[in-house]
Amino acid sequence: MRAAIYSRKSKFTAKGESIENQIEMCKEYCNKNFDEEIEFIIYEDEGFSGGNVDRPQFQQMIKDAKNEKFDALVCYRLDRVSRNVADFSSTLELLQQHDISFISIKEQFDTSTPMGKAMYI
Repeated sequence: MRAAIYSRKSKFTAKGESIENQIEMCKEYCNKNFDEEIEFIIYEDEGFSGGNVDRPQFQQMIKDAKNEKFDALVCYRLDRVSRNVADFSSTLELLQQHDISFISIKEQFDTSTPMGKAMYI
């Protein structure tokens, strides 16, 4: 399995989870919940707002999703991907079109499971 991990933090502060912590928690989640070897592809945007999608690594991740370079997108929290409902919905739709699962570990939202797929519909 190829898992993309997306992490974002608006600015460097002591508040919230660091980029490194987000990535480690995502890796731990994947290793604990999937019984197969996992290749991780890491995308990090530090110092960027989640209010829009104008983030370099986010744009690279979207390009790679369109080219089906990974099977699942994993993030620490939903708002790491976007704080804008329309942008978040568009991202999920794109992932679905390319048969890529979306997993948010904090909210336990996982479209790789039947229940997760039902929640998305």
